[in-house]
Amino acid sequence: MSDTIAEGVHDQSTRTTPVQVLIARHPQVVANVEGRFVGTGESPFTELGRRQCVELAAYIAAWGPTAIHTSPRDRARRVAEAASLLAGVPMHVDDDLAEIDFGEAEGLTFDEAKAAGVAVDLLGGPPESSPFHDGETWRAFAARIDAAAERIERCGSRMAVVAHGGTVRSLISHWLGLADNAAWRFAVPNASVATLTLWDGTGTLRTFGLEVAPGDGPATDSISGPR
Repeated sequence: MSDTIAEGVHDQSTRTTPVQVLIARHPQVVANVEGRFVGTGESPFTELGRRQCVELAAYIAAWGPTAIHTSPRDRARRVAEAASLLAGVPMHVDDDLAEIDFGEAEGLTFDEAKAAGVAVDLLGGPPESSPFHDGETWRAFAARIDAAAERIERCGSRMAVVAHGGTVRSLISHWLGLADNAAWRFAVPNASVATLTLWDGTGTLRTFGLEVAPGDGPATDSISGPR
């Protein structure tokens, strides 16, 4: 989609200055390799994840953010800290950018959760229900993502965000005006980035699913397949 067409989707008579946003998922951690739900907890980088941390931080810095927002979890914050130093821009730690609380599924694989009787329902249920038994409700997760998104929009004209798979999906759904549970339809690989242009809080998705590799520079357009 060209810039002219993308901008034409929005009402030009009411729009303000656009905000460019880059959203990155953290590098690979051991829990990702093992297929474990890790939300409120921590998991160390794999060897690949350590390399991705360096590469992703350099990519974000080269994109030229005016500030960087990050989840408080170490797997995201370490990338943000490195990118902030490289770019010479401020970093903001935002608790609302943390991954969804997986409740009783925390630390378990899907099969282990199923065997333990932990209900997992990612694509259904009303806002008051929890996609993971005893975890965060759809409504609570959406509310804090909405709050974080509004802070990001007000912080500057070119913002980078480092967070988690669920957070990345939910931010994109928020800015595209999609239903909350539509977020789980996006495949978000580790160390991948998406970019959007926001006009008064309404987003145009410009790139999605770019997996950062050594030597990559900021891309103008890229769409990847399933992870």
